[in-house]
Amino acid sequence: MPTELVLLTEQPVTTEQVLQAARPVMPDARFVSYRGGEIGQFVDAEGVGVLSVFPSRPVQVPREAAGALHDPPARFSVWTDLTIPWGDTTAGRRLAAAIAAAVGGTVHERR
Repeated sequence: MPTELVLLTEQPVTTEQVLQAARPVMPDARFVSYRGGEIGQFVDAEGVGVLSVFPSRPVQVPREAAGALHDPPARFSVWTDLTIPWGDTTAGRRLAAAIAAAVGGTVHERR
Protein backbone atom coordinates (compact mmCIF):
# COMPACT_ATOMS: atom_id res chain seq x y z
CA MET A 1 0.00 0.00 0.00
CA PRO A 2 1.34 3.50 -0.72
CA THR A 3 2.33 5.69 2.20
CA GLU A 4 0.05 8.71 2.49
CA LEU A 5 1.57 11.91 3.84
CA VAL A 6 0.33 15.49 4.09
CA LEU A 7 2.39 18.65 3.81
CA LEU A 8 0.85 21.43 5.91
CA THR A 9 1.79 25.03 5.18
CA GLU A 10 0.50 28.56 5.42
CA GLN A 11 0.79 29.20 1.65
CA PRO A 12 0.18 26.98 -1.39
CA VAL A 13 3.23 25.05 -2.55
CA THR A 14 4.38 25.76 -6.10
CA THR A 15 6.00 23.35 -8.53
CA GLU A 16 9.06 25.60 -8.66
CA GLN A 17 9.48 25.40 -4.87
CA VAL A 18 9.16 21.62 -5.01
CA LEU A 19 11.74 21.32 -7.79
CA GLN A 20 14.24 23.62 -6.06
CA ALA A 21 13.93 21.69 -2.80
CA ALA A 22 14.41 18.35 -4.55
CA ARG A 23 17.58 19.17 -6.50
CA PRO A 24 20.07 18.90 -3.59
CA VAL A 25 18.35 15.81 -2.17
CA MET A 26 17.88 13.85 -5.41
CA PRO A 27 19.97 15.42 -8.17
CA ASP A 28 19.38 12.45 -10.52
CA ALA A 29 15.60 12.42 -10.08
CA ARG A 30 13.19 13.33 -12.84
CA PHE A 31 9.89 15.11 -12.23
CA VAL A 32 7.05 13.72 -14.34
CA SER A 33 3.77 15.63 -14.65
CA TYR A 34 0.30 14.17 -15.05
CA ARG A 35 -3.11 15.69 -15.76
CA GLY A 36 -1.72 18.78 -17.44
CA GLY A 37 0.82 19.43 -14.70
CA GLU A 38 -1.68 19.12 -11.87
CA ILE A 39 0.04 16.07 -10.32
CA GLY A 40 3.79 15.51 -10.26
CA GLN A 41 5.90 12.51 -9.41
CA PHE A 42 9.60 12.23 -8.71
CA VAL A 43 11.24 9.13 -10.13
CA ASP A 44 14.78 8.04 -9.37
CA ALA A 45 17.57 7.34 -11.88
CA GLU A 46 16.17 3.82 -12.46
CA GLY A 47 12.68 5.16 -13.17
CA VAL A 48 11.20 4.04 -9.84
CA GLY A 49 8.58 6.33 -8.31
CA VAL A 50 9.78 8.07 -5.15
CA LEU A 51 7.19 10.73 -4.25
CA SER A 52 3.99 12.08 -5.79
CA VAL A 53 2.91 15.66 -5.11
CA PHE A 54 -0.70 16.72 -5.52
CA PRO A 55 -2.17 20.22 -5.77
CA SER A 56 -2.27 22.35 -2.61
CA ARG A 57 -5.68 23.31 -1.37
CA PRO A 58 -6.92 25.62 1.36
CA VAL A 59 -8.17 24.11 4.60
CA GLN A 60 -11.67 25.32 5.35
CA VAL A 61 -12.07 23.76 8.82
CA PRO A 62 -8.63 23.04 10.37
CA ARG A 63 -10.11 21.12 13.33
CA GLU A 64 -11.73 18.60 10.99
CA ALA A 65 -8.64 18.31 8.80
CA ALA A 66 -6.46 17.76 11.87
CA GLY A 67 -8.57 14.72 12.75
CA ALA A 68 -7.26 12.95 9.64
CA LEU A 69 -3.63 13.26 10.76
CA HIS A 70 -1.24 11.86 13.32
CA ASP A 71 0.21 14.71 15.44
CA PRO A 72 -1.13 17.73 13.52
CA PRO A 73 0.27 21.18 14.29
CA ALA A 74 -1.87 23.70 16.12
CA ARG A 75 -2.12 25.98 13.08
CA PHE A 76 -2.11 25.49 9.30
CA SER A 77 -3.97 26.89 6.30
CA VAL A 78 -2.99 24.77 3.31
CA TRP A 79 -3.00 21.00 2.74
CA THR A 80 -0.88 19.24 0.08
CA ASP A 81 -1.20 15.48 -0.36
CA LEU A 82 2.02 13.51 -0.89
CA THR A 83 2.26 9.78 -1.57
CA ILE A 84 5.16 7.38 -1.58
CA PRO A 85 4.66 4.30 -3.77
CA TRP A 86 5.02 0.77 -2.41
CA GLY A 87 8.36 -0.31 -1.13
CA ASP A 88 11.12 1.46 0.74
CA THR A 89 9.93 4.89 1.92
CA THR A 90 13.36 6.27 2.85
CA ALA A 91 13.99 8.39 -0.26
CA GLY A 92 10.38 9.63 -0.41
CA ARG A 93 10.39 10.70 3.23
CA ARG A 94 13.73 12.45 2.81
CA LEU A 95 12.39 14.30 -0.22
CA ALA A 96 9.13 15.22 1.56
CA ALA A 97 11.11 16.59 4.53
CA ALA A 98 13.30 18.69 2.21
CA ILE A 99 10.24 20.16 0.51
CA ALA A 100 8.64 20.94 3.87
CA ALA A 101 11.80 22.65 5.10
CA ALA A 102 12.00 24.73 1.93
CA VAL A 103 8.43 26.01 2.22
CA GLY A 104 8.21 26.35 6.00
CA GLY A 105 5.80 23.46 6.39
CA THR A 106 5.55 20.18 8.21
CA VAL A 107 4.94 16.63 6.99
CA HIS A 108 2.43 14.37 8.74
CA GLU A 109 1.15 10.82 8.38
CA ARG A 110 -2.47 10.37 7.38
CA ARG A 111 -4.59 8.19 9.64
